[in-house]
Amino acid sequence: MTDTTPEITTAYLAQLDTELDQLPADLHRDIVTGIREELEGLDAEAAGARIRQLGDPAFIAAGARAETVGEAPPTSPDAPPPGRTFSIVAVVVLIVGSFLVPVVGALAGLLFVSQARAWSRREKAASWLAAVGVVLLALAASTVMASAGLGGTHLVVLVAYLVFPVVGVVLAVRAQRRGWHA
Repeated sequence: MTDTTPEITTAYLAQLDTELDQLPADLHRDIVTGIREELEGLDAEAAGARIRQLGDPAFIAAGARAETVGEAPPTSPDAPPPGRTFSIVAVVVLIVGSFLVPVVGALAGLLFVSQARAWSRREKAASWLAAVGVVLLALAASTVMASAGLGGTHLVVLVAYLVFPVVGVVLAVRAQRRGWHA
């Protein structure tokens, strides 16, 4: 059986193969195979038109190189996600810190959570709003209760005190369910 591949296709694939030499072997192979499949069975005229659409092999190679530069190095499937340890420390500081050093420990924990990778921006904002919001509401409620001569202000302050560990537990559970990925 004779090869009926048009010369334009053979030349294009050879140039593409040369341009992709510096890419990882699997990516190189995938690109060449994909383009070979697109050109397969086309006559010279149709192949020329498709090659013009695909563009210069140097351009294709440059695009592939640009995409591989931004990729993280491959890791083992058993390796923990990046930032997992810091995220765990952030939750521990939020929970334990709020008990050991009530105001400073809780704020430090929230700051750590804000820098951790295990949560989205939305979750981080919600944790700040929940914690600070409950504390402000508790302070307002205890002030109103004290000025009205009502008892029980200590319970309101206790709720404000416990909101930080509760936020920490919620964040830990959410992160654990996702495997500590945001």
